[in-house]
Amino acid sequence: MDCLLSNAKKKRFALVAAIAVSVCAGFVAISRPIVSAHGNGFTAAPESRPLTTYRWNLNNPELPLLRLPDHLSGTLDLAITYALGEFQFPLFQSLYYNERAGKYILMVLRRDGSRAEFIDLNAAKGRRGFAAPGNLGLRLDDDGAAKVLTTAEGVTYRFALFANGEFHCHQIMDHGLVMDLRYSNDSSLEAIIDNSGRSISFGYHETALSSLTQTWGHVFGKQQTWAVADSRHNHAAIKVSAVAAFASKRIPANAITHAYTREMATSDLILAGIFGGPSAVAAANGFEPIGLANQYPFYRGDQLADDGRILRGHLSYALHLYGNASGTAAGALYIPRGFVSHSNTPTPTDAAVTFYYPRLGNLSDVTLAVFHIADFHLSDEGERVRVGNIGGPGGSNACYRHSHIEIYRGNTGLPAPGSRARLRLDPTTVLKPGARLIARTR
Repeated sequence: MDCLLSNAKKKRFALVAAIAVSVCAGFVAISRPIVSAHGNGFTAAPESRPLTTYRWNLNNPELPLLRLPDHLSGTLDLAITYALGEFQFPLFQSLYYNERAGKYILMVLRRDGSRAEFIDLNAAKGRRGFAAPGNLGLRLDDDGAAKVLTTAEGVTYRFALFANGEFHCHQIMDHGLVMDLRYSNDSSLEAIIDNSGRSISFGYHETALSSLTQTWGHVFGKQQTWAVADSRHNHAAIKVSAVAAFASKRIPANAITHAYTREMATSDLILAGIFGGPSAVAAANGFEPIGLANQYPFYRGDQLADDGRILRGHLSYALHLYGNASGTAAGALYIPRGFVSHSNTPTPTDAAVTFYYPRLGNLSDVTLAVFHIADFHLSDEGERVRVGNIGGPGGSNACYRHSHIEIYRGNTGLPAPGSRARLRLDPTTVLKPGARLIARTR
């Protein structure tokens, strides 16, 4: 069996074995690298220099999100970390639950990269949730189906249970900074996107990391790809591609909005969190995700006609929801609680269901219409109700899947197509940052 395991799975098996040791102690120190696989067994690597971790460019959107050297080695899955109190958390790692001991376990690195340790999060005394021992200041709480880890400094990590049975971090919030972590269907980390729109995407060969691509700059003006070198061979050369003309190709001259701003990115991240699963991507500000640039024009918002009239685009006062950044995953589809009535079955043409809310977000007396619902059913999941899966085809890619969501003024049911533009409300203002996003009944 061991001969059939990939290197990534071997590392995971070895990590689980090490975690079993940590049940008896709050911390377990191990040398760098964490583990190496040889043949059918696992051996701890000899003591060596501290692991190099990469720093973030958090405040300047004109710089790449992550500061990287010219060459990357095979330790990338441990080198990309984010601050967790006095530790660093490797973003490729998971939050593990030990059912027998009734506690959660998190692998972290020392700030200087000198060693890895396991932190136990035990059931907290006197309240619900879990907490780290001593004065680490880490607590873990439930938020619906998500697990929220909060540091003493107020940084929050949101973990969701994925199909592989592990809790992966899908969002980090650090005092206004939001980083969204996207995953592929096999639960591999696919991309990291911050609320200025900068992104880091990862390529894989089988299950091993093979490349890293960063996009940054004004309206994603620059892009660079690094090949991840196998540690047994010479470093691979980096490949750089300039896409400074990306904006001029994708945004028409008469577009009313010419830049995808930090506020727009934050709005889309929040809407993805309301309507989608951990890997969902929302587009409600006129711009499609970068991964769909070849499917549709990049800009699908308002445009100005020659006579001064505003021409509404497909994503004007509407949002698209995708299961992942490339629009190929049919992920879960949710709506807020609080509706008091709904249509019984999806419409035969575009699988639309409407929901009437006495209050939704910032407004009262509105109807939410969800188009392209697959596997329609209602399932109460805390603050949200699952209504099925993302199911609408489109574009030139046979794997393309999306759902289309609109909000109308009043108890309208599904309006006639000619009346929808007059009744539509902007979802980015109805469900905007800072507002209470969960619907409330009178």
